[in-house]
Amino acid sequence: MNLSRSVFDELRQLIHRLCGLVVDDDKAYLIRHRLGPVARTAGCRSFEELAQKLRGPEGAALHASIVEAITTAETSFFRDGHPFEAFRCHLLPRLGEKARAGVKVRLWCAAASTGQEPYSLAMLLHDYLTANRGVGLRKSDFSILATDISERVLATARAAEYGDRDVARGLTPAVLARHLEKRHGVWAVREPVRRLVDFRRLNLTGPLIDLPAFDAIFCRNLLIYFDLDARRRICRNLHNLLTDGGWLVLGAAENLYGVSEQFESLRLGDALVYRKAAPDGRCAPET
Repeated sequence: MNLSRSVFDELRQLIHRLCGLVVDDDKAYLIRHRLGPVARTAGCRSFEELAQKLRGPEGAALHASIVEAITTAETSFFRDGHPFEAFRCHLLPRLGEKARAGVKVRLWCAAASTGQEPYSLAMLLHDYLTANRGVGLRKSDFSILATDISERVLATARAAEYGDRDVARGLTPAVLARHLEKRHGVWAVREPVRRLVDFRRLNLTGPLIDLPAFDAIFCRNLLIYFDLDARRRICRNLHNLLTDGGWLVLGAAENLYGVSEQFESLRLGDALVYRKAAPDGRCAPET
């Protein structure tokens, strides 16, 4: 289907309004590839017809399909490695001390996609609780919230079933055997790990309501898709939702340079992470 410049601009502006994602000038092919099926399903023979339908009273009904089609769902278990090592070796022991003091520890995967990231954290948490069974820690002392804008990917995450190719990316044979089981030709995350994660649909560029304060937020490989204003707004909201001294973990290609001055950057092992300052402007000393 032909995509004129004017319709391309109209569609990418709509995408930005709906979910904050920026479609660059040279990404007309992305609109053709992702929204072509949406247009055909809606009975449109061209992108011009799709744009006309979106302008009319039927347009709102297509918004969810537009968002589902345009959002990226690339992820894997323990993606990039280093942040998860930092979580296992540095953050979990500190958060465990907080739990021992009677304070519930809350973690948030803000861009959960098909679930591999929150389940990776849940596997590490499950192993930590198993190893510290004798010191009074319980699963109920921790919670993991996993959110995404796409209901389609969340359905996959809730099902917690993955193919051979998915588990081959990031899972060692030992972790695979410990936390997943083969059922009916697919790998299913075992129930003790699944029960640690709650999934919810959420648009990070909209109002973040009914959310508690979190001790650590993983918002990885998402900010790169937004413009500067949206990145600043999202980081400001994440900062507000972190407890004092709470941790923010971004993707390997992301940083807060020019985006936010409300965090202190720290290197934990081979991972760069960010920490929210306490009210006096200082972070707790590193140990």
